[in-house]
Amino acid sequence: VVHIRPVPACVSKLPRLLAYVVKSLWQIMFLLLSLPLFSHLSYILVQTPPGIPTLPTLWLYCTVKGSQLVVDWHNYSHTILSLALPPSHPMVTITKMLERIFGQMASNAFCVTKAMSRDLSTNWGVRASVLYDRPPDKFRPVSSEEKQELFKKLSLEYPVFSNVDSCTGVLVSSTSWTEDEDFGVLLDALVKYEDAVKKDAAESQLCNLLVVITGKGPQKQFYLEKINILGLQHVQFVTPWLENEDYPTMLASADLGVCLHTSSSGLDLPMKVVDMFGCGLPVAAIQFEALGELVKDGENGRIFKDSEELSGIIQNWFEGFPSAHNVD
Repeated sequence: VVHIRPVPACVSKLPRLLAYVVKSLWQIMFLLLSLPLFSHLSYILVQTPPGIPTLPTLWLYCTVKGSQLVVDWHNYSHTILSLALPPSHPMVTITKMLERIFGQMASNAFCVTKAMSRDLSTNWGVRASVLYDRPPDKFRPVSSEEKQELFKKLSLEYPVFSNVDSCTGVLVSSTSWTEDEDFGVLLDALVKYEDAVKKDAAESQLCNLLVVITGKGPQKQFYLEKINILGLQHVQFVTPWLENEDYPTMLASADLGVCLHTSSSGLDLPMKVVDMFGCGLPVAAIQFEALGELVKDGENGRIFKDSEELSGIIQNWFEGFPSAHNVD
C-alpha cells in the first residue's frame, strides 16, 4: 500500500477556488509518483469518489502506459461537493464536467445500484454493470458472551456500558456528522420516545435505551451540546471511539440499527446497512431513491421519512422489550 502524502495544512487558508486547484495539483503529482514507472499494468481499478483529480490523472497514465482504466462508481464527486457549495458554483460545474468526460473514456465500469447504472447510461452514456456491496466476514452475529466481553471492555472508558442489563435496549447508529446524515432526525425521534415513556410512566412497556453513536465529523460537538441540554432520563447517549475489531461486535451486540445516510446523489447505498445486515442487526433506514434495492420495508428492515416515523418504529420495536420484538 502506497499512501499519498497529505496536502499541507496551509493550503486550506487560501481562497477556496485557489485551494481546490493547489490541492488537485498536489494530488496529481503524488498520485503519479505512486504508480509504477517501468513495469506494465494491464488494468487499473479506481473507486470514485473522489473522482477529481483521480479520473483525469489515471486516464492520462493509462493512455501513456497502455493500461485499461476500470471505474468503480460508488457515488458522484460533484454531488458531494454540492453539499457544501451551490450547484451552480464553478467548482461543482467543473468537477461534474471532468467526471463525465473521463468517466466516459474509461475502458470499463461497474457501480453499486441499478439506479446509478441507469443514470450513468442515460446522462453520460457510460455502461456500468451492477455489483452490490457485501459485508466482510468479520461482520457476523456474536454470542452473548462476546457481547458481555465487549461491554465490559468499553465500560473501562465509558462507564455507561456497565449499566446495560437485559432490560436495556441498545440502539446503534454510525454517522459522519455531516449534512447528508441529519442526526437531528434521530435526536428528534428519541425525544418523542422519551415523551412516550413519561406520558404513562406507570404502565409504559417501553424500556430505557442506550444509544451508541460511532463516527466523527464537523457537527458532532454541536449535537453533543444539544443532547446535554435536553437532559433525557430514559435515553442515554454514548459516542465511543471503537477499535477496528470492536466495531463489528458493537453492531452485532445492539438491538436496532439506525441509518441516516441519504446519499448526495440518491443513487448509492450505505455500506453501514450492509454491515448491519451481516451482523444480523435489524435496521431502520431513512428513505432515498435507491434505498429500496437494499432495504425492503417490512421484510428485511424498516424505512422512514422523518423523525415521526422513526420514533414510531423505535417505540414499536422496543415495546415490551426484551420479551417482544415487533418489526411490522
